[in-house]
Amino acid sequence: MDTMSGHSLSLVEQISKKTRETSATIPALGITIGEDRWLVPMSDISEILPVPKITPVFLTQPWFLGVINVRGSVYGLCDLSGYFDNKPTCISTKSRIFLTTPRLGAGYALLAGNVLGIRNLMEFTRQQNHEDRRSVVAGTYSDRQDRRWRMLNLRALVQLESFRQVNR
Repeated sequence: MDTMSGHSLSLVEQISKKTRETSATIPALGITIGEDRWLVPMSDISEILPVPKITPVFLTQPWFLGVINVRGSVYGLCDLSGYFDNKPTCISTKSRIFLTTPRLGAGYALLAGNVLGIRNLMEFTRQQNHEDRRSVVAGTYSDRQDRRWRMLNLRALVQLESFRQVNR
């Protein structure tokens, strides 16, 4: 029995190590949400596009901007800055919408104030003791200029009741 549990533990350690190595090689999209820099795993994004026409939906939370139509598919549009900090994003020519992958559930469109490009996590140093304990923060990193970046956990975000309940 001990041999089996020791073998299982070894297998669990191997899987954990491989997961850490793999996640370090997954590219991430750098974006701004409010004044903060965030990373979003490219594996969670299906498309990035300029801000299209937004159709408002009445009696919804201020951070829920409305719905957008992307080639016949309807997506609910969330302003992440408004959701996280109650400070709405000022939409400009630099603003972008990113669509989540279908494996995360219903069609979500998220507004980023600015796209900072695709980043490799190997460029960053993971901060072991970060103070941001929100479930949507998968980790905190610093870049070579010692700027702080947060990794957005989209799966955790779309499962939050407060995010899913857009009505007032």
